[in-house]
Amino acid sequence: MQKRGISEQPFVYILIVIVLGLVFIFGIKQINNVRELNDKATYLEFKSDFTKAVEEVYNKNKGTIVTYSIKSSNKPLLLPKDIKRISFEMLNGKVKVVPSDISYESFSVEHLRANSAYLENKKGISFVLENSIESGETVVLLQNA
Repeated sequence: MQKRGISEQPFVYILIVIVLGLVFIFGIKQINNVRELNDKATYLEFKSDFTKAVEEVYNKNKGTIVTYSIKSSNKPLLLPKDIKRISFEMLNGKVKVVPSDISYESFSVEHLRANSAYLENKKGISFVLENSIESGETVVLLQNA
C-alpha cells in the first residue's frame, strides 16, 4: 500500500506559496493605485480651492486681504507630498501655476499676480491674497504668508 498524502504535500505547499505570493503582489499594486488616485484627488482639490480663493478675493472690495496659513481661519491648501513647491509664471495676462512634479498638470488663474516666484509645500501651501488695483485693473496679489 502506497502513502499518497506524503507525496502530494510538497505540491500543496508550493501551490499555497504561489497563491499567497500573487495575492501579496496584487495587493501591493492596488494599494499603490489607491495612493496615486488619492494624490490626484488632492491636487484637483487644491486646483479648485486655489482658483475659488482667487475669484472670491477678486470679487471683494479693494484692499481685502485673505490669509491662508496655520494661524488663520483659512488653513493652508493641501498638496500631494510629491509636489515640493508651486511656481508661478506669467502667460498671456494669466498666471500659470506650475507644480514641481511634472506628473501633475499646470493650470492658469485669471486676475492673479504673483509677487513671489514660488511657494514651498510645508504640510500645505500658505499664502496671502490681496485685492488691489494695478494700471486701472482689479487684480489679486499673491504673497508669501
